[in-house]
Amino acid sequence: MTGKFGARSAVIAGVHMTRQGDLSDEQPASVYWDVVKRALADAGLTLADIDGLIGPAPEGVGLRASLPGGVMADLLGRPLRFHASTAVGAASIAAGVGLAVMAVEHGMADVVILPTVSAGKGSGYTSSDRGAAIVHMAKLGTPYEWLWGTTRVADHAVIARRHMHEYGTTPGQLAEVAVAQRHSATLHPRSVMGAKGEITIDDVLGSRVIAEPLHLLDSCLVNQGAGCIVVAADDRLDRGRPRVRLLGYGQAHSYLDPCSAPSLTTFSGGLAADTAFGMAGVTRDDIDVVSLSDHFTINVIIGLEDAGFCKKGEGGAFVEGGALRIDGRLPTNTFGGYLSGTHAGQCGAFGLIEMVEQLRGTAGARQVKDARLGYVHGVGGVMQNHFGAILARD
Repeated sequence: MTGKFGARSAVIAGVHMTRQGDLSDEQPASVYWDVVKRALADAGLTLADIDGLIGPAPEGVGLRASLPGGVMADLLGRPLRFHASTAVGAASIAAGVGLAVMAVEHGMADVVILPTVSAGKGSGYTSSDRGAAIVHMAKLGTPYEWLWGTTRVADHAVIARRHMHEYGTTPGQLAEVAVAQRHSATLHPRSVMGAKGEITIDDVLGSRVIAEPLHLLDSCLVNQGAGCIVVAADDRLDRGRPRVRLLGYGQAHSYLDPCSAPSLTTFSGGLAADTAFGMAGVTRDDIDVVSLSDHFTINVIIGLEDAGFCKKGEGGAFVEGGALRIDGRLPTNTFGGYLSGTHAGQCGAFGLIEMVEQLRGTAGARQVKDARLGYVHGVGGVMQNHFGAILARD
């Protein structure tokens, strides 16, 4: 069976995520190898099978940081056949799934790992170094932001306020996103916030304002954790192993300086989505479950609009009434998302891991009934960079 991108078939063969929360007492390299080995075991493979890498090797400095392919070759004791990285901000590892599949289907690798790790003291901006986190985040944009300062929540607050101005979106509609995703988190044994129980719209609106109109419960977590995805050639796997296939994939990179954005309510996520849907040959109505970057609740509303699941300006109404819950009309971020699930490292990887679990039918209490097609959308920065991917149960 040939694949979408080349002469042979590649599949997402294994996934794993560690416990999420505070891993400051862990050694990053140990966490790295643990999550990689467990994802490989999920695929029925071992370290000896790896010949491709997307993203980082275990932490290092100097050339160890800038040449991860060489680092991994040293650690494995043999050359890698393929290494690549993508630049889609927090979604970079997940966005690498397209490169991994293309590499395998074109014969450049047989088994590619996509790991993300945030662990160890000083990693992930834990509560002990909150000031360092604020300084770091204020310098992620353009030189103008370096001079005057900003934060990601402030940037998204501007977007939320503009969406409210143009389309009448309400704080209560934003809260619907947080409520639905907390419900999902209560059903995921490794979510950060699940053990704290469900929340209500009043809880969200009553939480303290971080940057008007965004409240604390409209905002993503800051935590540590690790995850890994394994993409492999179909013929390297046991026949009985579950498989998930990539049917379509697209990217969009539109600007760096938010002041260059042509709109504060419409972004280039639609370009990534259109490319993915066009390649896959399916429609939005065919999708059973969605994973969508949710650094803040407004991201989900705009993301659903831009990806074409509802019309522009109708996202607020679309999410009302529990529409995004596991039993809703479009289950979204069923692991709890960044709001209640985890926001560790290159956190887009966890949305991809959850999608694989859903399509394999192994999501347990949060399983979406008869899920066969899923859409994954990752966002980097303040809506600057996007990728979209359509996955299918084999």
